Amino acid sequence: MSIAKNARASQVMSDIKNGKHTPANKQGKFANYGSVAEDSIYYSTMLAQKADAERLARIERSKARLGRRSFFAW
Repeated sequence: MSIAKNARASQVMSDIKNGKHTPANKQGKFANYGSVAEDSIYYSTMLAQKADAERLARIERSKARLGRRSFFAW
């Protein structure tokens, strides 16, 4: 390893020890990552489940409405 590589490795190690590359660095590149739902890797699954629940609720409402109409139609 060259002197420059050793110096850089030493600098990175001291930065890690001082907290520069850890979540303790609140102003860092990924400081607020994960604070909103869109950051989740399961966000698309959550959206799909929500859409399915809304669709099922809409179907149930329409079935109930159709059932009521047919009951009064007699």
